[in-house]
Amino acid sequence: MYYQMTPLPSYADTLGLILLFPTSHAQSGMNCWDAHSAKSLQHDGGGDSQSLAGLVKWALEEYNGDPEKVFVVGGSSGAMESNVLAATYPDVFKGAASYSGVPAACWADSPMSTPMSPDLTCPMGQKASTFSAEQWGELARNCYPGYEGSYPKMMIVHGTADFAVTVNNLDAQLSQWSNVMGLTFSQNVTNDPIQSWKKIVYGDGTQLVGYEVQGGGHIPNFQGDETLEFFGLM
Repeated sequence: MYYQMTPLPSYADTLGLILLFPTSHAQSGMNCWDAHSAKSLQHDGGGDSQSLAGLVKWALEEYNGDPEKVFVVGGSSGAMESNVLAATYPDVFKGAASYSGVPAACWADSPMSTPMSPDLTCPMGQKASTFSAEQWGELARNCYPGYEGSYPKMMIVHGTADFAVTVNNLDAQLSQWSNVMGLTFSQNVTNDPIQSWKKIVYGDGTQLVGYEVQGGGHIPNFQGDETLEFFGLM
């Protein structure tokens, strides 16, 4: 899906990137990743997160990739799983970009992580408005108990008119990762990188940024240059 939705393949040609476009049919035939089960929310727990990390490790060896330049980008369910991967495999991924996602482990205790789930308190924003930054941070840290290294840089993008995953989850993701990284809010920058986008900067902006898209719906338009520049690939 993301292969067709974004210009990433053209960047691969010009920048010499290795791209992987995995997909999942694990939940009721829907292309949604497992962002809810104990297996997927635990480092080496045997779920989708471990499978994806394993795929990355295989590609690094097969194509002689640079382990210091491993990044994940996703929209909707892919954005949710990007947060999960940042929490469960911070030793593998150096950065993540989440377009219309939710915090890592937001779906924990739900029977599934799809629009068909009987428990939609995560994507609809009820959890976002009740959990503190410290609670969100603990959920992320608990995905890899005992890990003491650095966490991936995070770029969080969300539209204010998202009907499927409410914009409350933008603040929740920023709260989670600012707590994990020990960063504080610095400034807002209007119309950056384009009209109607507001950039939300934490620290010096190199490790955590958010983008609130005024009037934007589910999965805002992919900003290739901005994303890859944030990753340090351009």
